[in-house]
Amino acid sequence: MRIVAITVTVPDRVPLVLTHLIADVNGTLTDRGRLIDGVADRISRLRELLEVHLLTADTYGTLPDIAAELGGVTAQRVRSGAEKAAVARRLTAETCAAVGNGRNDEPVLRAVALGIAVIGPEGASPHALAAADVVCTSVTSALDLLLDPRALAATLRP
Repeated sequence: MRIVAITVTVPDRVPLVLTHLIADVNGTLTDRGRLIDGVADRISRLRELLEVHLLTADTYGTLPDIAAELGGVTAQRVRSGAEKAAVARRLTAETCAAVGNGRNDEPVLRAVALGIAVIGPEGASPHALAAADVVCTSVTSALDLLLDPRALAATLRP
């Protein structure tokens, strides 16, 4: 698969050129281990533009099933937020967007070029919210912003 990238042009900022999406699973893409409605379709569309990486502590033990359902994603169990941030640095954090909701997402949300915190059905850590560039009330809204760079630019505008 050829990765195209997503470019977000924000006035008075260097354009964001994103080639990777790092996504937390539990509480972000899933509700208590089950994929949230609408996520698979949006991830499918994003896979045409970005490499998608699932990073999770896998609290519910559903990572293999979720990865299979989404298809074409890289999935990895991690023990800590520091590990998530280390993955972002290996991928080149300046080309990464990340989406998450938990305290262990704080380091990766800070490390990447674009951090999106989600307040989903499992709530959100205030640490993740403080670390994010954007906060969304659902994961589908967060993924929709990535699919619409002009709307994302409007949110990021100074």
